[in-house]
Amino acid sequence: MSAHTEPGGPALSDLALVWARTRSAADLAALRDAVRRSPGFDPGLDVVDAVAPALARGDHAEAAAVVQRLMPGAFFSPSAHAALAAAHAGLGDDARARAERGLQALAIQSIRSTGDGTREHPWSVLRISDEYDVLRADRRTSQQQTLVAADGASLDRHVCDDGGEAWFDVSRLVRA
Repeated sequence: MSAHTEPGGPALSDLALVWARTRSAADLAALRDAVRRSPGFDPGLDVVDAVAPALARGDHAEAAAVVQRLMPGAFFSPSAHAALAAAHAGLGDDARARAERGLQALAIQSIRSTGDGTREHPWSVLRISDEYDVLRADRRTSQQQTLVAADGASLDRHVCDDGGEAWFDVSRLVRA
């Protein structure tokens, strides 16, 4: 795992390992709070857009550099870890690619641990792009995204290509 660190605090990767071991809501909250306090954290981050040109050119070193410049604020973004995995695989570093794929999977699992994607139990995300990462992992595509105010919370409702809905709690990101 990467040793992305928050100034004055534990390595974010260490906090992720703690959550991976315990799966407790308190440990996930501690990890997410540390990520939010990290330099460069941006709830509107779009890693896919940032790395697409380098990956399209096959410039794996540049793709890795682009994502590394977004750290530690991009830590636990499934897209960031997927891009790093692709870049390291392209550079022939299978061990680092595996580690980043592991972080990508762990980040998706962390989102899924927060709810079931229904209006009553929406998934909580660190970034809007995390919503799309979960949908991609489920092989679904959002056809419509709507910000909804519900019981004092801000929720993103996605109507998906399979006819279903996916709900995300974005209260810490935006106000409906």
